[in-house]
Amino acid sequence: MQTFTATEFTACNLNHLFTRAELETLAWMAEGKENSAIGLLRGHGEPGAKKLVSSVLHKLNCNNRCLAIARAFSNGYLKATRNTLQVVAALLIVVSGVSAGTGTGDSFLRTASSRTQSAQRVRWEEVLPANHGSAA
Repeated sequence: MQTFTATEFTACNLNHLFTRAELETLAWMAEGKENSAIGLLRGHGEPGAKKLVSSVLHKLNCNNRCLAIARAFSNGYLKATRNTLQVVAALLIVVSGVSAGTGTGDSFLRTASSRTQSAQRVRWEEVLPANHGSAA
């Protein structure tokens, strides 16, 4: 099986759907690279990268990058590297802790402040979405 490993994701050519260039392009797309960056990474310009991205979208029957990446993951064409999985798991743990916070004791999330033009200190409590629209 032909594969290409980028920084965070590995693209796998399960049933020989993609060419080597398209496989590499799919991996860079999953990393959020734009056409110009993909062109630089592959050693050619943006028009060549645009053509490859278009070909990948066509082969996955998609009209945008987000859907193409989601389909590639669901069909097994893309896999996250082990380190990426650990980072994603850690991020999910942090996000779940933030969303489950009650507002008491979350000191690093509770307070934001700024200074107005008259140098008076303005203070907001519970500035994150967990405050349900209330302000102090």
